[in-house]
Amino acid sequence: MMERDATERCRDNQPIRSRVAVLMTCHNRRRLTLRCLSSLMAAAEYVQSSVSVDTFLVDDGCTDGTSDAVRSDFPQVKIIAGTGNLFWCGGMRLAWAHAGAGNYDAYLWLNDDVVLDDDAIDRLLIPFHEGQRADGAVIVVGTTRNEGVGPAMLSASYGGMGANGVMQPSREARPIKLFNGNIVLVSRAAFQCLGNLSTAYTHGLGDIDYGIRANRAGVPALLAADTHGSCAANKLARWRQHDLSLWRRLYELHRPTGCPPWQLARLLWSDGRWWFPWSVAKLYWQACFPSRRTGAS
Repeated sequence: MMERDATERCRDNQPIRSRVAVLMTCHNRRRLTLRCLSSLMAAAEYVQSSVSVDTFLVDDGCTDGTSDAVRSDFPQVKIIAGTGNLFWCGGMRLAWAHAGAGNYDAYLWLNDDVVLDDDAIDRLLIPFHEGQRADGAVIVVGTTRNEGVGPAMLSASYGGMGANGVMQPSREARPIKLFNGNIVLVSRAAFQCLGNLSTAYTHGLGDIDYGIRANRAGVPALLAADTHGSCAANKLARWRQHDLSLWRRLYELHRPTGCPPWQLARLLWSDGRWWFPWSVAKLYWQACFPSRRTGAS
């Protein structure tokens, strides 16, 4: 009896661990996916005394052996089979639907081409705990730097979105409205308020839409201080590449991985931008008269 009482007292004195579900989706990027998972495990180990991390990975029709490699190297990852046609938004929705059935305190969106810093989760949790509204709702966005750039150098590739594109992080967390979905920590209360990613978006724009919905619902979104990992910026979109034929560029524009005009129109309209027809017209103008540069978009 005395031993049992001592054990119970010891258990009662243990700190309460937060539970975080990591949401990922992948399609035929085995090397990148494994690299990302390796960095995630290091970041999870860094906070293991205070945070429990579970990973939900959607394999959206991979044919390059991604699932087998993940099972071999990271057997703790929960792999979910996709249809092969989910793309980013669909894959993340499916991962969230599975994770949402658990009792998690937060959900971490993570692109499989991100390499997290070892202390990334630890540093994301600082504004996460400090910036919550009364009911616990908050979204914290991490910034990635271009690959090969050290943490001390600011060269943001993804993160908060401003009028001039990706925002450079500062030394303190600050409020934002729009963000990329590469590293995003969503509290359980925010998820209960906003729900899953919208089914109106196939690949891109779903993360931008989530920021719009959060702003409308009064859920605070914060850009965390400094950077939290590396991720190479996308190259110029194929629908804007001058060396492709006009018909090929128009085809690429309308693909889920391009920028489907009707989805952009819906996004802008939902944000109250009545001039959205001009933005859609601009897409077609850029496809018909593409830039001759080949750098990142």
